[in-house]
Amino acid sequence: MPQLENKEILGRLLKSTIGVIGRRTSEAYANVIIGNVLRDLSKKHEFLKYIEIRGAQSGEIIDIVDIKVDIENVELKKVGDAAREFIETVTQMMGKNAGYYFLREIKEDLPSDYEKTIKEVGVDFDFLQLKFITDIKQNFKFQIENADALNHVMSTLFDILDREIGRDAAFKTLSEFVSRLSTKYEILKYVKINDVRAIRGVDVVNINKDVNLVNPNKVGAAVQKLIQELNTQLGESDRFSLIEKLKNDLNDDYIFKLREIGVDLDVIQLKQTLVVKHVFKALVDILSEYSTESYAILMVNNALGKFGDTFEYMKYIRIDGIHFSEGLDAVIVPTDIESVGGSDLGRGLQKIIESFVQSLGENAGRYFVEKFRERLGKAYVLRIEEMGVNLHLIELKRNLMW
Repeated sequence: MPQLENKEILGRLLKSTIGVIGRRTSEAYANVIIGNVLRDLSKKHEFLKYIEIRGAQSGEIIDIVDIKVDIENVELKKVGDAAREFIETVTQMMGKNAGYYFLREIKEDLPSDYEKTIKEVGVDFDFLQLKFITDIKQNFKFQIENADALNHVMSTLFDILDREIGRDAAFKTLSEFVSRLSTKYEILKYVKINDVRAIRGVDVVNINKDVNLVNPNKVGAAVQKLIQELNTQLGESDRFSLIEKLKNDLNDDYIFKLREIGVDLDVIQLKQTLVVKHVFKALVDILSEYSTESYAILMVNNALGKFGDTFEYMKYIRIDGIHFSEGLDAVIVPTDIESVGGSDLGRGLQKIIESFVQSLGENAGRYFVEKFRERLGKAYVLRIEEMGVNLHLIELKRNLMW
């Protein structure tokens, strides 16, 4: 059974929820929303009256979630039931599109030990996301074809670029990207970006209906690559994020259609800091299977020191062995890792992964990459491959070694 107390479980869940909502709106708004939901749910789960959401005054530092010790007398199953109903209620309030990302962001914000415990008491974020998507799919009012999906995405991208960089630059940027990528992704040849600067009264985008005969997954691959390339060129800042704009501007039904054909906005948006943390956490976890956790941490830290001469940023990454049980927080990554070029970061990660494959014996090394893929997870594997990490090449080199 979970080792965390009721106060710790609910307190951490509420703080993560407030934090996620607060980043999209404001902390004050998040406090009001969460306070109202708790008040409504306390009619059914009376012990929720032991919780108070307090907004900090200017310059005041307080714990925004105050929970009375009486909560420890409540049966754990009842706490889990209330927590699940709380998350489901807030998710529905966020709306179809935002609700899906809300669940993902809550899960990512929770330390691994809290996520595990909260799952044990009945709040399974993976299941809730699957349920959320299934419910949305059942409410689809029409079948979205390839041409419709392409038209909606391209038009939305143009509108975002128009607002951000102006109509002239928006036309030039989008048309150039479509033209260049069409050499590899032939379905983009079905897309025409009209020069609305010179021609009045025409649609920005024209899509050849023959694209409806193409495998939808090919459409998804092309759209994913196009958004990735645009996102890289435009960059992200506190003021502007192409991915956030897309999440807000794309029609909800199209968001789910795109996800069905392989367009994963989450993968593109994953920050480099988070990617690096997951990579090194996965490396330690797998190496621990062959030795001890402390020795695995020592190996990873030694490798970081070794490659620090070649890749400067690796000098400032380390694993905190004392706090490793706390999960990703034990992987210390400097904030300026975001300024490192993606390809440079990818080369460093490639080298360090290869070094561990080579250092292990034939039997241990044989399944290392396979275990690494599994432990890292699909989204993060896609992200590091986008940076240039070629896990397939590492496997080929390993096979040649033996």
